[in-house]
Amino acid sequence: MHRTVRFLPCLAAAGLAVALSPAATSAAAPAPTAPRALAQPAPSNRHVVVFGTDGTRWDKVLAYDTPTIKSLISAGYATPSWLYAQPMAPTLSGPGWSTNLTGVWPDKHKVVDNAFTGNQIAQYPDFLTRIKTANSAFRTYAAVDWKPIGTYILGAGVDRKDVLDGDTDGYPGDDAKIANTASAYIRDTGPDASFVYFGNVDEAGHQYGGASTQYRTAVETVDKQIGQVISAIKSRPTYASEQWLFVVTTDHGHTDAGGHGGNTPEERRSFVVAAGPGVPHTTPPITGKNVDIAATALDYLGIARPSALDGQDVTTASSDPFDTLAGALKPRVDETGIPSSTLGWTQQTPSGWKIDNTGMGTGGVSEWRGWSFTDDEFWTSTQRGQGRETNVRARGVFAVADSDEWADKTFSGTFNSNLVSPAYPVAGKSQVTLSFGSHYLKDGNETAQVFVSFDGGAQTQVLKYTGDAQARIEHLAVSVPSGAQNMTVTWRLSNGNNNWYWAIDNPQVS
Repeated sequence: MHRTVRFLPCLAAAGLAVALSPAATSAAAPAPTAPRALAQPAPSNRHVVVFGTDGTRWDKVLAYDTPTIKSLISAGYATPSWLYAQPMAPTLSGPGWSTNLTGVWPDKHKVVDNAFTGNQIAQYPDFLTRIKTANSAFRTYAAVDWKPIGTYILGAGVDRKDVLDGDTDGYPGDDAKIANTASAYIRDTGPDASFVYFGNVDEAGHQYGGASTQYRTAVETVDKQIGQVISAIKSRPTYASEQWLFVVTTDHGHTDAGGHGGNTPEERRSFVVAAGPGVPHTTPPITGKNVDIAATALDYLGIARPSALDGQDVTTASSDPFDTLAGALKPRVDETGIPSSTLGWTQQTPSGWKIDNTGMGTGGVSEWRGWSFTDDEFWTSTQRGQGRETNVRARGVFAVADSDEWADKTFSGTFNSNLVSPAYPVAGKSQVTLSFGSHYLKDGNETAQVFVSFDGGAQTQVLKYTGDAQARIEHLAVSVPSGAQNMTVTWRLSNGNNNWYWAIDNPQVS
């Protein structure tokens, strides 16, 4: 069972206050930490509640009787999302909830298992702690029954934490207690920001499998429990004059047989659902990210979002030129291991862009013959376990030069391909910044370089990788010659011969 994997006995080692008493592990409601006195009246009439349901598959939420979550989908924003896998982190609850609550990926928060050893949560705190730190007048609340969340992830500054131990007491009963306690407390006190967590869906997945009737019952039950909390909030006498944002997410999925931690779609697929004032009713063509949850909560309450966060508000429109190709993605040709119904690649370019395959070898896999545009679902399905899943800072459609996959069919020559940008205006500038997401694995003689050219002149190299550069956002300062009007950028992968790959995303010049 997963609780022996997820639960760490030495909880006191974290040094964080956790609200536990004999009453918290009995039929009574969980014992809270003492509420703090507010420094001043609440800053606004806005409130946000993030619901976490552990180990919950998106396809099952959509297929089962889940009227609460489906009503939020109908009213607001809903997207499946994709998690990392090894070598960044396995699809476990420690990394998952750390990512959801802090708004940064595991390479920053450093939670890579359920032991939390060597974590950087203090440097990248949960969104409730950030909210309280930004303005002490905000009231924060959490109710959870996977105890390590209260011990390791949620900071001691959260005004009230109701923490149960579902590993010991049993998750069906503790989830019901969480629903009752959170309903009463949020209804009566109206905290500005809350996190309410339920663990039993994951338990059912481990015991019976993600395709079992017991798993279905657990999913439908947690939907009712989320509905119970929302109904209690809506019964507040002041609800009509308040603005409530509701968010629902999970930390990972489950295999049909039961279990998680691996890199299959069933384990990596998560979701983000959000409904409230200012959130449009949309299923975006560009899938969201789990790191967006913290960013959305901060933005909603008007709190400045630190640049260290990896997420963005769910209402943010894409400015990535590659995302304009979302409707142009095609089914597989040579990648026969991918379902024919999965749309996910094209060599059509965005307006003004071009692919230059001068010197490109012949043959090979059609989808990767030179630079191509793809998305997470399609690209990671080509070959799992080779680090493609850790391209977490790319969103939507991104560009890929994949020498490794190209060589999976008879070919001759080497992989040599250039992705060339349109001309960026730089008149009157002495320096500009070129930024883009980059996910590169170096092998053999394969070489990744970035060049710039001004007004059609000679190319100047501004970047050359000599080793791996995974899940990065590059910011390159580029000097502009006096009198230059336009700058063109070229991303070149050369000398590839069944080596690795380079993915880039969201190129911008500022």
